[in-house]
Amino acid sequence: MSLKRLDKALLLLLLAALLVRLPFLFIVPMVEAPDEYAHFWVTRFLVENWAAPNAQQVADGGPSAVYGSLPPFGYLPHVLFCHLIPGLDISFSERVGSILGGLVTVFAAFKISALVFAGNPFLRVALPLCVALHPQLVYVNAYCNSDSTACALASLLLLTGMIQIFRGPRLRYAGLSGALCAFIALSKFSALAVVPVIFFAILAASYIHRMTAAQTLFRLGLTAASACLICLPWFARNAAVFSGDWLGTNTMRQTWATTFHRSLASVSVFSVLKQKVWWQQLFCSFWAVYGYQKHYLPAAFYIGYLLSIVIAVAGTFTKISQNIRMKTMPIIFFRRADNDAGESLKQQAAWLSLGLSATLSWAGLLYAAVNNLGGPQGRYLFPSEIAFLAIILYGLTALSEKWGRWLVFAFIGVNAITLFYSMILLYSMFGVRVKPY
Repeated sequence: MSLKRLDKALLLLLLAALLVRLPFLFIVPMVEAPDEYAHFWVTRFLVENWAAPNAQQVADGGPSAVYGSLPPFGYLPHVLFCHLIPGLDISFSERVGSILGGLVTVFAAFKISALVFAGNPFLRVALPLCVALHPQLVYVNAYCNSDSTACALASLLLLTGMIQIFRGPRLRYAGLSGALCAFIALSKFSALAVVPVIFFAILAASYIHRMTAAQTLFRLGLTAASACLICLPWFARNAAVFSGDWLGTNTMRQTWATTFHRSLASVSVFSVLKQKVWWQQLFCSFWAVYGYQKHYLPAAFYIGYLLSIVIAVAGTFTKISQNIRMKTMPIIFFRRADNDAGESLKQQAAWLSLGLSATLSWAGLLYAAVNNLGGPQGRYLFPSEIAFLAIILYGLTALSEKWGRWLVFAFIGVNAITLFYSMILLYSMFGVRVKPY
């Protein structure tokens, strides 16, 4: 594709992403948007006071202020649009901040796709299109929350890792990576699972591009130092304001436990993993479950997604076994490579980064379940949204050269059909409103 055609494709994808998100903005009531009442409390406080709340203000806010002790960076886009769109009730204008996060995620998916699918113009468009049409992501991008911002920042962090792998670990990318790590930490802690990926990417990029040990350590240190310089002042402030609660999570958990009469005791990993309902809710809510995980779609939609994943897994293992038999899979860190082998190492490092991102996000969600920090909600995997979808698309095309393109078309179709069915379903349930509450 020429540069002009790529720019046009990006604009069309962003327009499509915007258009499918706007109806949800008007349809979803606040009582059907998970925890929006709590996100709304923080946003309104920031809009009205131009400062984060202190311990007494959080206590006075009651259950609605459950997120008041957490870092508020994830709400800044929502605050911005509350001021940019005067005259509208802020319960509506704040939601536009989440749409912005969705558009940034699609942008990052487009740029990542251009690197990892450089030799396949079809998949270069398929990945950001799937991100744009993913039903649950569209839903999350249409109400006020910190998830949309965290997902956007994590996607940009993955993009900086890919750029360093393919183009070299320049110092400006190391500094930018650190800033993104900090912004993620100040937005939503569940997205921190993606942070280790950038350090792996810097290590891999330094090796591939023949950096010395000193140069590699300097880049890693610059990333860590940039993150700490931005984060530490806020966490120090939190420790002073919330009686030593650096992260704000202890205050949040106490409020949450009191409000919902929930235990804070940890459970075993096995007790979580053996729950069939935990896996079912996680799978379904990653794709499309609305409200407080109570509005499920007909089973056919989830079966379609399950078949796509099964085929993708089969395709991935088929491709790996073929590469092993043909001895075309280089092992990173075992040897330096030049020319074609070097490009192959870049691809392998990129896919290892995506795989690590998806694995760590799932592990983080499991950790939250074990420590009673959250249930099996698919949106907690969205910081690795691009990684999950890229792996699925790769697996679909890897199974068969002849049928791969049609399998990808089918997967895009499943997303599109599910999205528009969901839109009609929610409209039939809630109608249209300007004030979400």
